[in-house]
Amino acid sequence: MKLNIKHFFLLFSIILFIFSIYFFTYTFLNTFLNDNTIEGLATSPNDAFCANYRGSGGKLDSACQTLTKNNCNSTSCCVWTSENKCAAGNANGPIFNSDSNGKTKELGYYLFQNKCYGEKCKQNIMQNIVK
Repeated sequence: MKLNIKHFFLLFSIILFIFSIYFFTYTFLNTFLNDNTIEGLATSPNDAFCANYRGSGGKLDSACQTLTKNNCNSTSCCVWTSENKCAAGNANGPIFNSDSNGKTKELGYYLFQNKCYGEKCKQNIMQNIVK
């Protein structure tokens, strides 16, 4: 069988098409499935929890209140308070930290990602060691 120019271009086009599909598939899988983020969206469960409530502080606070102490401390959007509850917050403390009259509640300490903040951190650490 003699290979003429038509067959050559047809074969070349098929090989190029298959290579293109392989290249784009490999690029897609490598970029979107192997990275930890997809266009700024978190893929770890804890980051996904926070991302799910981004921009909705009240809903985030309600969702944080359902978390256990360990789960609360593993997020980047919740803090465990000296009142033994989880609340929306960050290293600066709970976002919503006021009573029904709008007065700021004084917290002895709060934990953010297992790091203690506040005046009573040392006392809290000693109590946990004794328990």
